Amino acid sequence: MATRHGSATVTLPSDTEILITRRFEAPRTLVWDALTTPRHLLRWWGPDWHPLVGCEIDLRPGGTWRYVSRDADGNELAWHGTYREIVVPERIISTEVFEGHPEAESLNITTLTEQDGVTTLQTLVRHQTTAFRDGHVHSGMERGMQMTFNRLDDLLAVAGTPSERFRRVAGRFADRVDEVPAYAWANPAPCAGWTARDVVRHLLEWVPSVIGRAGITFPDIPSVDDDPATAWARLADTIQAALDDPGVAHRSFDAGPPGQLTVEQAVDMLVTGDVLIHTWDLARATGLDERLDEGIVADMFVGIQPADDMLRTSGHYGPKVPVPDDADTQTRLLAFVGRTP
Repeated sequence: MATRHGSATVTLPSDTEILITRRFEAPRTLVWDALTTPRHLLRWWGPDWHPLVGCEIDLRPGGTWRYVSRDADGNELAWHGTYREIVVPERIISTEVFEGHPEAESLNITTLTEQDGVTTLQTLVRHQTTAFRDGHVHSGMERGMQMTFNRLDDLLAVAGTPSERFRRVAGRFADRVDEVPAYAWANPAPCAGWTARDVVRHLLEWVPSVIGRAGITFPDIPSVDDDPATAWARLADTIQAALDDPGVAHRSFDAGPPGQLTVEQAVDMLVTGDVLIHTWDLARATGLDERLDEGIVADMFVGIQPADDMLRTSGHYGPKVPVPDDADTQTRLLAFVGRTP
């Protein structure tokens, strides 16, 4: 993806308002996830000299958020607020309080619109007084904002790489694992004969059996029966570290039936899609959020079509499930791999 470094604009629509506009060469859903997911925000929010070190988000009307940034000398700045309205992936309305000036609470309205693959982000900041607005404008906010959006731009530009694709899918799977109530681990999963815990067990056993052929050493992993969240985190961290190291990511090995692949090819072709589908399996088994990454769902649905016959004979997928012609892409993908959405 291209970048638009330094292109954010700041205008003053009224005596108490600031309007910030920035465009990104990325789908709206991808920008939305980057704005609302703590693990993503920690990688881009804030300028280089004052990056984010703490991020808490309860993304629902009435939920709260808090960001903490820190400079090289250990000086911290913090902001917090309360969500008033959430329309996924279009609009966020929330209050914002810079904790250095708690009296100057603002109301922020952020909207995302997409046209031809370009997402426009606009944030209207409504201050209580002109003095508060001017203090915000003259605080140096524009310089820090430009650098912050440049960092987001850079992150979005590599979103299609195997490393980032795995990071997004593995992170969402981790979210679901963390959210499973203790009583729900024994719930039946969509895979015949499996429980919710078995979904995680499968990945912990299968992924090392494939990627381990490349000479990657996996750490000691707790039993999924004792600590599924830590077990998954250690496995995912090992794969992520391999993908982030070019020397390992580009290493070629015999991946079995697919033949010679590099580590990043093997993860992208074999692992990322499996984790994606099993994220839905785990969510369906435990009553959690079943939404998957739209971009990766779309890519997988297109890429899996030519393998239809092979998938049916492999024994890993059941027969396709009929769905309405106007079903969304996630529904069609799940039906294609034998799930009943």
